[in-house]
Amino acid sequence: MRERYGRLLATLAILGISVPGSSQYLMGIANSNYGGTQSIYRHPSEAADSRYRFYLNLASVDLYASTNQVRWVAPFSVVGYVTGQIPTQYRSERGKSLGRTGYLKEQLNGRDKRLSVGGEIRGPSALITLNDRFGIALSTRARTAVTYRNTSEATARLMLYGTQIVELQRVLNENQHGMANINGYGELAATFGAVIFDNDDQFLKAGVTVKREVGFYNAHVRVDDGTHQIVRDPNLSGFQALRIRKFDGVYGYTSELAFQRAGFSPGWLFGKQSAGGGWGFDLGMTYEYRPNFRRYTYREKGEIRRDPTKNKYLYRISASLVDLGGIRFKNPEMVNLYQVSVTNKLITNTTFQGIKSPDAINERIVNTLMLPLMEKTTSYRSGLPTALNVSADYQVKNNLYVGLLWTQSLVPSNAVALITPSMVAVVPRWESRWAEVSMPVALQDNYSMPTIGLALRAGPVFAGTDHLGGLANIGNPRGANFYAGATIPLFRRGPKNPTDCYFPPQEGGYWKRFGRKR
Repeated sequence: MRERYGRLLATLAILGISVPGSSQYLMGIANSNYGGTQSIYRHPSEAADSRYRFYLNLASVDLYASTNQVRWVAPFSVVGYVTGQIPTQYRSERGKSLGRTGYLKEQLNGRDKRLSVGGEIRGPSALITLNDRFGIALSTRARTAVTYRNTSEATARLMLYGTQIVELQRVLNENQHGMANINGYGELAATFGAVIFDNDDQFLKAGVTVKREVGFYNAHVRVDDGTHQIVRDPNLSGFQALRIRKFDGVYGYTSELAFQRAGFSPGWLFGKQSAGGGWGFDLGMTYEYRPNFRRYTYREKGEIRRDPTKNKYLYRISASLVDLGGIRFKNPEMVNLYQVSVTNKLITNTTFQGIKSPDAINERIVNTLMLPLMEKTTSYRSGLPTALNVSADYQVKNNLYVGLLWTQSLVPSNAVALITPSMVAVVPRWESRWAEVSMPVALQDNYSMPTIGLALRAGPVFAGTDHLGGLANIGNPRGANFYAGATIPLFRRGPKNPTDCYFPPQEGGYWKRFGRKR
């Protein structure tokens, strides 16, 4: 009963105190010249001048978790705990809330806490090279995340331990704050990429992605000012209750019907069958410096062409704004939003007894806080994880590259939105058509968590992690990540005569050659 109570209270805290979501990076694959559609999510300009004639992503998945609240100190990995593959002497701890097992070491420093747990499934997606100048891509994916950020340390400890820890009891915690967002949505996207100019050693391309976003589910709370205290349960001897002495903020959620109606019908994608929908956009450009362009230039059927099978740059710089836009939840049948200003509310051991569904949890919260139905509204906006992506890549020698990745989140800290945490990484890699290995070295989680990753590509499959320590249980990690995918790659063809290369540059530069057929 106590464990159940702790989990229910943690669920309430997650629903009611703190949570934005996030999207992750696939660092080991995203900067590759053979990333296909995986690279387009970071830079839409990669749709043009691809090494692929056709690239089909059959399916790929990305799972991640990170926090600044605790470290994993168990004698086995998080993966082992989740899958049940742990030594026999530790099996008695299975089923307990993680806060009670001793596997987590708190980082107590008085700072606000954050947590991100989520995943992304990339469904069937295709990249098509139309010609030497243009490329298009169609993609599908689903994103979900449960996280919290900007959460007062006392509230975060309540979420971790529940009410039965002695040191947390009878302490009045004032001036509590946090932002919460549990989010899940589907995406259907189209990308267009074009070469802007190919002026011998100077090359520039650009791309744009238009995305239809449809919400599966959303629950969020913003706590502007809160006060809570763990007290004795007045109804059950030996148990504790949570006294909410003050709670000013916002509470919003969609009903289960939003998830139950999810599908790919026109009515769900563009009509009124979903809880809400919206549009998103990615914009980006890529510059390449190609000092050895003559090595890759040839004439074919009277046209001047570059060898499409080769990477021609010494260095490459890309910049993109991604996930501009948001989702407007406005279906009155499924959407609920309350302005909250309550005092002296009590959550006891029996508050959530008999609860079997998210709708029942939300209804019980509304009733316990005594939120007036007359003040309920049925519309709110949830933002996308808007971010600035900057990448650089340098060719050390044939097949060997060193890349730099930088992601800066552009979402305000108190926004109802998914969030991509800021990070910077250096990614050395060896790549060829059919094989690739890379090892990202990064500062993740808003530049606070040093990590080393590893990614492999072999033929049509790839797998990797941006946080090898989290999977292998190295160094008491505070996060973990894993991604993998299966593809069908069809490469572009090179010159029919491999010795037919080098075409002398034409005088007059780019503007004189702009209309020349390629």
